[in-house]
Amino acid sequence: MDNFLLNLETEFFFLTGVYLEGVSGLVFGILIFSLLLSAIRYEKKQELPAITSDISNEIGDERISKINLSRSLIEMGQEKEAKRLLAQLLQDNPTQEEKRLVSNLFEKINS
Repeated sequence: MDNFLLNLETEFFFLTGVYLEGVSGLVFGILIFSLLLSAIRYEKKQELPAITSDISNEIGDERISKINLSRSLIEMGQEKEAKRLLAQLLQDNPTQEEKRLVSNLFEKINS
């Protein structure tokens, strides 16, 4: 143990130029080592930017999304769920184009 402390004292002297012997040197060395480790591990926390935009524009039209989902459900063989979505669309006052797309999808299900 004495040899270990002597080696630590010697290495500390070579690194810092300050000769501290005994327990006080060991405590001082551990303190410096701890400060060095905390400085290395310190990370400045980044604040996340506040989202102020409305993402509903990026999602798109809900009716068109339901039509596309119905197409996917038909392709996966889930006709019952597709019919339910298409029936919802017809109840929400669809445009002529949407009515045409819905009727084409109903024909695809029934054929």
